[in-house]
Amino acid sequence: MLVYLIREFKPQDLQQVIEIANESLTERYFPQLFLDIYEAWPRGFLVAEFHEILGFIAGSKLSNEARVLMLAVRKEHRRRGIGSALLRKFMAICKSEGLVSIRLEVRTSNITAIEFYKRFGFNIISFIPNYYTNGDAAYVMWRMI
Repeated sequence: MLVYLIREFKPQDLQQVIEIANESLTERYFPQLFLDIYEAWPRGFLVAEFHEILGFIAGSKLSNEARVLMLAVRKEHRRRGIGSALLRKFMAICKSEGLVSIRLEVRTSNITAIEFYKRFGFNIISFIPNYYTNGDAAYVMWRMI
């Protein structure tokens, strides 16, 4: 069993986080975006680490709601509970800050991710056509904390 640490992102993690994002997510993001997310809410940007960054979750908050912006795990470390641990820790931070709900967008074709979020109590609440740069649609998923 892999024993890893979940901690807040640090700017020196940036290159590894970008590698994971590029490997796992279809959208491409400028490095500054990750730093902007971190600066806006450091507690909402977490990494799982074991000698290297294994995965990350990046979120934002507005008023009393959090938003999962990105969640990704290195391919070779998927299905080991890392994504679940990151999401659980993120939800605990949201609760400790008095937030009342969490929302996210997920590609409608990403059945694995949709089922993952459903296991954590997220429900599909709306549909956004042409959400992604390639024209793919997204579901908005939401849950109370």
